[in-house]
Amino acid sequence: MEGMRLLNDLWQFQKAPLGTEIAALPPGGWQRIDLPHDWLIYDPLNLYETGEGWYRRILPLSCKDGQRCMLRFEGVYMNCTVFVNGQAAMDWKYGYSTFHADITPYIIQGENEILVRCIYQSPNSRWYSGAGIYRNVYLSILPAAHILEDGV
Repeated sequence: MEGMRLLNDLWQFQKAPLGTEIAALPPGGWQRIDLPHDWLIYDPLNLYETGEGWYRRILPLSCKDGQRCMLRFEGVYMNCTVFVNGQAAMDWKYGYSTFHADITPYIIQGENEILVRCIYQSPNSRWYSGAGIYRNVYLSILPAAHILEDGV
């Protein structure tokens, strides 16, 4: 195992209306951000605004045969979908727990586009929850047979 690599830098972000598809995102609409990030707090007069936050990162990868490329998201609020090179790799509905995305079937050798869509629909909480990738993201390259962290 090559270990975990922190991926909190070099992300881009854009906010979109509910129901936005990848193809409808304006190519020039991205702004550079670092994680952790809360997009709901952008408008302090509308802290429960329904919408979507889209995150983008270009990730150079070289996953060899017999290896698995995994992304570990320690917190994404909430109802998110992880896309790799335009393909939906996984959905995670719950906003308060860590999850792993096996992106191996979707990657190409070289540069890969990782997109994460976070959907926030109000009302959904009695307190301010924020919205977005609010904790660390890691990349792990593992052997095909492995035990996930926190898996035992």
